[in-house]
Amino acid sequence: MVGLSFGQLPLLVRVVTGVALFNAWVSFEEFVVDRVGLWKYMPYYKVAQGCVWDLVVAALIVVGLTWASIRSRASNSLDARTA
Repeated sequence: MVGLSFGQLPLLVRVVTGVALFNAWVSFEEFVVDRVGLWKYMPYYKVAQGCVWDLVVAALIVVGLTWASIRSRASNSLDARTA
């Protein structure tokens, strides 16, 4: 059985991965940051509202998944050339 790299996965799977990661962030905000009171130490954080922190995390997820996809596609094309 041959393993798949992240770049070989269908676009829908990559998008759902990003949504799941953002959902994990929202859960972390709700269950840890809001309830423990860590928001007091986070500048520009708004409790129970969208804020700059959400945008930064969303941007990091998009950049990370794009980088992983491009990197795995580039390594696969390099492997195909050498084979």
